[in-house]
Amino acid sequence: MKEHASIFNDVLGPVMIGPSSSHTAASVRIGRALRQMVAGKITYFQADFDPEGSLAASYITQCSDIGLVGGLLGMDPTDSQLTRAIEIAKEDGMEILFRVVPYENNHPNTYKMTIKTDLNERLDVVALSVGGGMIEITEINHFAVEVTGGFYETLLFGSQFTLEEAELSKKISKFCFAETKEQAGETLLHIKTQQALPDDEVAWLKQRMTVNRIIAFDPVLPIMSQKEAKMLFSTAEEMIALAKKDELDLADMALRYESHRGSISEEEVYRKAEEILEIMINGIKVGLAGTSYDDRMLGSQAPKIQANRQKLIGDALPAKIIENISALMEVKSSMNVFVAAPTAGSCGALPGTLIAVSEYQKKSHDDLVRALLAAGMIGVFIAEYATFAAEVAGCQAECGSGSGMTAGALVQLMGGTIEEAVNAASMALQNVFGMTCDPIGVRVEVPCLGKNMMCGMNALGAANMSLAGYDVVVPLDETIESFNKVGRMLPSELRCTGHGGLAQTPSGLAIAERLDCPLDCC
Repeated sequence: MKEHASIFNDVLGPVMIGPSSSHTAASVRIGRALRQMVAGKITYFQADFDPEGSLAASYITQCSDIGLVGGLLGMDPTDSQLTRAIEIAKEDGMEILFRVVPYENNHPNTYKMTIKTDLNERLDVVALSVGGGMIEITEINHFAVEVTGGFYETLLFGSQFTLEEAELSKKISKFCFAETKEQAGETLLHIKTQQALPDDEVAWLKQRMTVNRIIAFDPVLPIMSQKEAKMLFSTAEEMIALAKKDELDLADMALRYESHRGSISEEEVYRKAEEILEIMINGIKVGLAGTSYDDRMLGSQAPKIQANRQKLIGDALPAKIIENISALMEVKSSMNVFVAAPTAGSCGALPGTLIAVSEYQKKSHDDLVRALLAAGMIGVFIAEYATFAAEVAGCQAECGSGSGMTAGALVQLMGGTIEEAVNAASMALQNVFGMTCDPIGVRVEVPCLGKNMMCGMNALGAANMSLAGYDVVVPLDETIESFNKVGRMLPSELRCTGHGGLAQTPSGLAIAERLDCPLDCC
């Protein structure tokens, strides 16, 4: 079933500690889901990564290993103990094995995993990290499934099942979707609901099916999915037409969209945006105070802007944008709490630029919150029709997407129309086609920091162009479609593998060796 993108699930989030949303936060969510699938104490965990994918080189440097194990221990993506997850698990008797072995897969961020417990349970799971911390579990005990973390999931393995979906929908509370599959003489009944199945409903199912095993787990995303409903609009063009009819701006449409998508009130949507903004603002403060972390190539850079202000070109605004972006990127790299927006690798561009411009223009708190929501609405279209995963479409998918979102947000901040905001986003995206992802040492630092700064400035330029009345030429819907196609044309060496670009320069290779980056594993 189709689960539409959410502003807080897919775009402005997750709230996490670094360094990578695709590799760290996503792996925590996968681990948390796996932990719920078994009843016993986990005694053995194995994860395999294909050498042709991205994770083979990055699972250590971008903390997929600690993320998976932390999730298995019940940690969330903000847990300060996450960096010690493997140590804690081993002390508790868990045997842990990570392997780089060839296997067939259709996605560069594929996790192939096995769990064993002290109750003699065995669980074989395949999962994907699809960008920005979002996940998809595609296989459980060799049955193909579609699990994205937004529902309560109940899987009943057995035989002699005869129920129809219509009967299930009448009996099962908060029912959303059901599917049955047959494989090797075994039947899987997979039910998605908006609450955990009560014991009496489980008993009713057992009366109508011979059940050998039940696997059940809760959502791992902040905004729950619901039974598919007709969305308010599916394209930016449709959104603009509806907004003009009702005399609304981009922030208004974001409130409407997320409220409808998540079955929550517009007031709740607004408060959630406020919470996200507070974390962003605090991140700038933490970064400017100076950060440190042993496993990092860059020292604290953000304080240098203020210290050398007299040497810098231009007025206070560009300097403040650079300073803010630096601060947020360094918070990420030092394993402090931040917001992926839309990813960890692009976490600086949107909040760093938006907050700097808001302060410079003396905008109100409400103006800033609404601008952040506007950014989220632009991000929804990218999430729906393209990707935020650099492993799939290069850095244009991460920093580039952040730039488009920022441009739309800046126009909203300045009181521009919804057409101007959407056009600004399109202009910004048009400027970043083909941006490679070539992180040195497969760490999210260089050239990630510079690309966040570039995309912040690009957003500022695109916003001004749109506000001034420049012709967008190609509308946002068409731009996103082309943006997606171009990103997927990039060779795998330039999609977060460490096998091309700056990562393969003599200096880049020397840093990788110093930081024990396993580039030779692939």
